[in-house]
Amino acid sequence: MGPSEPFHALPRSPGIRFRSRQAVLPVLLLAVGLSGCSLFHHKSDEPVLPGEEPPGTVIEPDVARRQVKVPKIRSQDFEIGAYTGILSVQDLQSALTYGVRAAYHVSEDFFLEADYGRGTVSDEVRRVIGQPFFPSEYEPLSTYSLTVGYNLLPGEVFLGTRHAMTSTFYVLAGAGNTSFNNEDFLTYNAGFGLKVLPLDWLSVRVEARDRAFTSDLLGTRHFTNNLETTVGLAAYF
Repeated sequence: MGPSEPFHALPRSPGIRFRSRQAVLPVLLLAVGLSGCSLFHHKSDEPVLPGEEPPGTVIEPDVARRQVKVPKIRSQDFEIGAYTGILSVQDLQSALTYGVRAAYHVSEDFFLEADYGRGTVSDEVRRVIGQPFFPSEYEPLSTYSLTVGYNLLPGEVFLGTRHAMTSTFYVLAGAGNTSFNNEDFLTYNAGFGLKVLPLDWLSVRVEARDRAFTSDLLGTRHFTNNLETTVGLAAYF
């Protein structure tokens, strides 16, 4: 080819173009078929192990219901018991006392109580210095009162690691009378105590009260504080 001759591009072969279209068309059809299968195929071909539910299965709970028997609890509003202790009378010898109590539990927190006690008081400490108060050394003494109590700290008392008993720390206050040497003294009382229930119907109480009244044993009237400590047992019904 000389430099003066023009350049002509080679003509495309019609046979080659036809064979290329024939090769591309099956590939496109195969790709469309595979994508359609993936869109409409939802079922898993994974094997189901023994004891397992197939995917999509709703599991119904199979729980056996227990037969619950509700216990019948007694009200146990009343409490009756007895006690013994020591009453330290101001200006006199301490007196051994004993008595009975009866309480009505208005609620879990409040209770009303009446008590009556007896004992013997002595003026031995005054006779030593030649200033006796009574005609005889020993005089009978009696007390009674009406009291309102409040369970301040209900809880439990533990004996070791396996035994627990219901308990409560309570406070109380009331009024009543103290009688000895043929005299009656209006008496106000206030105190606190600890109650423990070893059984659901039995209580053990340790208590301290101040029985305060105005006395004129020394010739002038003055206010006296008389501490009483007691231990008692009571039954609920």
